[in-house]
Amino acid sequence: MYLKRIEMQGFKSFADKTVLEFKQGITSVIGPNGSGKSNISDAIRWVLGEQSMKSLRGAKSEDVIFAGTQARKSLGFAEVSIVIDNADGKLPIEYTEVTVTRKLYRSGETAYLINKVPCRLKDILELFMDTGIGKDGYSIIGQGKIDEILSNKSEDRRHIFEEAAGIVKFRTRKQESEKKLEQTKLNLLRINDILSEIEGSIEPLRLQSDKAKQFLDLREELKSIEVGLFVYNIKTYKEKLESLLKDEEIINAQKADEDTKMEELQTFKEELKGVIDNITSQIETAQNLGFESTNKIEKINSEIGISKERIQNNTSNKQRLETEIEEVKNRIIELKEEQTQKLEKKTNLSNNKQKFEQELNEKQKELDELTKKLSAKELEIEEKKKQLESNTDQKYEIIAQNSTLDANFENLEKRKKQLKNEIDSTISELDKTRINKQELSKGFNELENKRNIADNNLQKSMKIKEENMAKLKQYEDQINKLTYDQRVKQARHQFLVETEKEKEGYHKTVKSLLTACEENSSLKQGTFGVLANLISVEKEYELAIEMCLGQSLQNIVTKTEQDAKKLIEYLRKNSLGRASFLPVASIQGKKLEKLTKMDGVIGIASDLVKCDKTYEQIILNLLGRTVVVKDMDTAINLAKKDHYSFRIVTLDRRYY
Repeated sequence: MYLKRIEMQGFKSFADKTVLEFKQGITSVIGPNGSGKSNISDAIRWVLGEQSMKSLRGAKSEDVIFAGTQARKSLGFAEVSIVIDNADGKLPIEYTEVTVTRKLYRSGETAYLINKVPCRLKDILELFMDTGIGKDGYSIIGQGKIDEILSNKSEDRRHIFEEAAGIVKFRTRKQESEKKLEQTKLNLLRINDILSEIEGSIEPLRLQSDKAKQFLDLREELKSIEVGLFVYNIKTYKEKLESLLKDEEIINAQKADEDTKMEELQTFKEELKGVIDNITSQIETAQNLGFESTNKIEKINSEIGISKERIQNNTSNKQRLETEIEEVKNRIIELKEEQTQKLEKKTNLSNNKQKFEQELNEKQKELDELTKKLSAKELEIEEKKKQLESNTDQKYEIIAQNSTLDANFENLEKRKKQLKNEIDSTISELDKTRINKQELSKGFNELENKRNIADNNLQKSMKIKEENMAKLKQYEDQINKLTYDQRVKQARHQFLVETEKEKEGYHKTVKSLLTACEENSSLKQGTFGVLANLISVEKEYELAIEMCLGQSLQNIVTKTEQDAKKLIEYLRKNSLGRASFLPVASIQGKKLEKLTKMDGVIGIASDLVKCDKTYEQIILNLLGRTVVVKDMDTAINLAKKDHYSFRIVTLDRRYY
């Protein structure tokens, strides 16, 4: 065995992957100080499991990872692998070449591998134990190591000698065995403590065991009681099942009738749906027609409103114009009067003018004469001239006023003709509007009548639809209810069938025997079954008959005593327990001959049970001397009268 190769990457100064091959013989590594020679021995020591960073010339575990330089970044992990030739089998492993690898990441995660298979540090230490290659072995001797060995105590030197002698493995195993022995001693002490505690609890556990056994016995007894109860329930359920079957037949018949009715209703529903669709389309058509009519009516109403406004405006204009005409007529009359006055005034003025002209001429003559004659009268002449000028101005003013009045009169005549034309055109338009309004009102009334008829038809159709939908919903509710009842009864029937099939409620012995009879035809021969399955009772007497029969309900009815003996032999042979049998051939019954008639007495119990004639004697034997009455008072009175010579059972459930 020798070291063949060492591979380093990211370990201290070996940033790149470095591989050193070691041939046979001596291999030496030389180089200047600081070139990384010691890092090789540190790498070997590190991969062999060295945990002390001081021995690796570092302060913490991350110091073995390449820290980087100015020209190169640091790495995130360090990995060292050594390859050892194991051709001589020195190492306790099957491989001829062993590769041991150790990895360390900056996150603190570490990994050990042997031949690229993950392992523990302990596995590596045990692999190199007693080979002298371990981290503490003498195969790696660093600087000053010899002086340290020589200066160590004798115990430390002894450890080196033991390593060289190959007894470290056994010493380690011895230490581990001693630790295991110590642990075993502690476990034994603990076991003794546990035993002492268990011994103290044995007596309570024994009491608990006795209680458990008592519980098991009581549970078996309870199971037997429950089986009896199950038998009673089965009988009850059987009667209920028969009733349910009858109800089911009735329900099925009702369901068939209801299905027929449902189909008829569905057909009727489809027809109604078609009618409703037709009515809906008619309603939509009527609504569209109504909408169109409404739009036309609104349009006509707007036109009527406009016409009304125009009529109102024309009326107001007419009134205004009539008022103006009246005013104009009055004004014309006034103007005519004024014109007459002006004409009279004009005539007067003309007359006055002539008169004044004559007077003027006369005065002029007189003036001339006076001028000639008297210069003293010049002032009067001047005054007369002024008066004459004033009269002339008044003349011109009157002429201007006459011209203005003539022009106004002509304008009024023109306005009168224009107003008359406007009034005539307005009256003709009003007549046309009135005619259109009458026609529109007639069309609106017709549309309103059609709309009212359509609304009435719609209301009737909606009412019919609501009634039909209500009926349909009622039928659907009835169908759902009947379907639900049918499902409940089917589930109940299925449960009862399964219960009967599994023979729940029977005693264990009876159940086993019935199962055996079903499986073995020869054993079943001559066996009629359990009494509870061979009789039937009306529902109101069911509980009373059940109380009378009691456990006899689970008695097995056979044809002969030999058949019963055969079944008893089967039970004994298979250790199945005990059962009671009723052979038809050997059982004879008696019936009460005389029974006191009394209110509340229903009759003899055997008469209330229905069964095949084959089992008649068995029923008489069990119920022939039992009387069924309504209440306890009747039972007491009947027992006293008949001297307590027979058994009496009441229908009053309070006494069960």
